[in-house]
Amino acid sequence: MKKTITQFIHNHSLATLSVIYFLSRIVNLTKLPIFNDEAIYLDWGWKSLYTSAGLFYSLYDAKPPLLIWIFGVFENIFNSPLLAGRIVSVMFGFLTLAGIYKIAKNLGDERLARLSSIVYIIVPLFAFFDRQALMESAIAGCGIWSFYFLLRILETKKTKYAVCLGLILGIGIFIKLSAFVFLISVSLILIYKKHFKEFALSAISSLIIVSPLFFQKIFWTSLNTNNRFMLSIPELLSFPFSLWIRNFSTAVNISFFYLTPFVFILSICGIYFLLKRKDRILPTFFLTGFILVLFSGKSLNPRYLSAFFPLISVFCAYTLFNFRKAHAILIGSVSTIPTIMITYLLVISPITYFNVMDKMTVFSQKSEYLTGWTSGYGIPEVVDYLNQKGKDKKIIAGVRIDAGNPESAVFAYFNNSAWVKPTYIDSRNLDRSVLNLSCLTSPIPVYFVARDGNLAGLDKFFVEEKRYYKPENISYISISALKACD
Repeated sequence: MKKTITQFIHNHSLATLSVIYFLSRIVNLTKLPIFNDEAIYLDWGWKSLYTSAGLFYSLYDAKPPLLIWIFGVFENIFNSPLLAGRIVSVMFGFLTLAGIYKIAKNLGDERLARLSSIVYIIVPLFAFFDRQALMESAIAGCGIWSFYFLLRILETKKTKYAVCLGLILGIGIFIKLSAFVFLISVSLILIYKKHFKEFALSAISSLIIVSPLFFQKIFWTSLNTNNRFMLSIPELLSFPFSLWIRNFSTAVNISFFYLTPFVFILSICGIYFLLKRKDRILPTFFLTGFILVLFSGKSLNPRYLSAFFPLISVFCAYTLFNFRKAHAILIGSVSTIPTIMITYLLVISPITYFNVMDKMTVFSQKSEYLTGWTSGYGIPEVVDYLNQKGKDKKIIAGVRIDAGNPESAVFAYFNNSAWVKPTYIDSRNLDRSVLNLSCLTSPIPVYFVARDGNLAGLDKFFVEEKRYYKPENISYISISALKACD
């Protein structure tokens, strides 16, 4: 029996790895409450597909809409918008895993493919963002598969791989403009290798995919807002060395702690071994993208870097295969135990995970996900409270005109509700004559969900009923009800 199971695992490596992957990504998938940007994207997803906002609604914030549409489709399938969005990211993470497996198998053999995949599964950085309804998991998948098809082009020169490469790059750009990093990396390599025909075919394929964006006026008018995150051409030409040094320091810090120290060191060794072996295409692709990120980014963080790091799992595994078997087993065990422990913490106890990371690095994301206003803590309680109030009657859930938590979260959770109607209630969108009244009346119960007690200038009309503090009591979400007129 034991031999049969072992034989099955050996003969069906990818299937076995897939089971391990999905267990690591799906268990407690919604235990960490909805993050600020998740709430925004999920709200956009619903509004883009099911309201008059329009398919390209997200372009008003310079975000391409492809993944937003996918979120919207899944929100119509699952009752929980958070589960819907995170399932999408888990699926894209699986595509990344499959791509890593194929790349590593091409580079070495089945053993390298298995080990590379295991490293990807257990590294905390990848496990975390594969479980978030954000764009990074999808972008990582596009990056991995763009490299795979680049590899196939260099090996075979077949036209179909050039077309596939272009399609993947186009999809990536249609998801998030940061995928341009992969486009530039691939283009430089194809041109250097004198694969001009394949370069042209992939470029044309990419243009066809992204062409719908070009016909949207808002795409062009909002494009400059990306300067919030990336350096413009004039800024690059000013040679901001202090920023580049800071970016490099940030990237090293994040890599060291989020990949875990052993994986980080083994990955650097793997890059060295591959360059020494003159098998340079993999490290060249990775390092080109990494340098582009360092030089173009204004403020690097774990989330942004996670999309460009999955190939590190191959470098790490490759290093282990350069050791003697006994040494490889010892080093591999020492490397994986702390890595698995940290990933286990983020799955089982997100609060403990962030507190541990906060003791190690200034880039712990504790404020964003745990204690600050962008944290989703308090949102589940708000949703439960409003559902209870609207169990047998219609109610209005008002928020101020803003995006994020709790405003976008209220819309995301109640966009499709028959009883709870989310809407904006703000002094900025009310007539002055209304604001001069001493009280307001409504035939339908009205509640105001506020970030840190900010009632958008309507304090005199509401009375607080509930207050839900986030961990460490730094920030909170309140629910206020419309005051009764005397």
